Amino acid sequence: MSSVSTQSRQGQLLDWATEAAISASRPDRDGDPIVDKATVNNLLAFLQSRRSVDDLMAYIIRQGSRGEIDEQTAKLLLKYVKGLELKDALTFLGYFKWIYEGLTGNLRVDRGRLRNVKTFKGLVDVLAS
Repeated sequence: MSSVSTQSRQGQLLDWATEAAISASRPDRDGDPIVDKATVNNLLAFLQSRRSVDDLMAYIIRQGSRGEIDEQTAKLLLKYVKGLELKDALTFLGYFKWIYEGLTGNLRVDRGRLRNVKTFKGLVDVLAS
């Protein structure tokens, strides 16, 4: 794979991870992220141990049905993980985890400004302003 297509694939994975992380970090009724940090961590740990994207998708479905992952986030994760090779799925989940942690940590984030963000660059622009 050429460096240009590698960079564009990396950018695509970052954009997808951004959209999924924004969804997962939305506040619930109590103001906590709608998807718990442990659940986000468990997705990456699961894939690292099972080494199967199909197993990961089954796990996402299970966690969605149990309410551990909300429906919107589960659908985004399935949409973006479906068809990925293991290496790209691991990269995607790594980005997802980092961005989620950034949005749910000590960084002040105006959630209203995230409403229309669909790309990593868009997220960086919002956070940098």
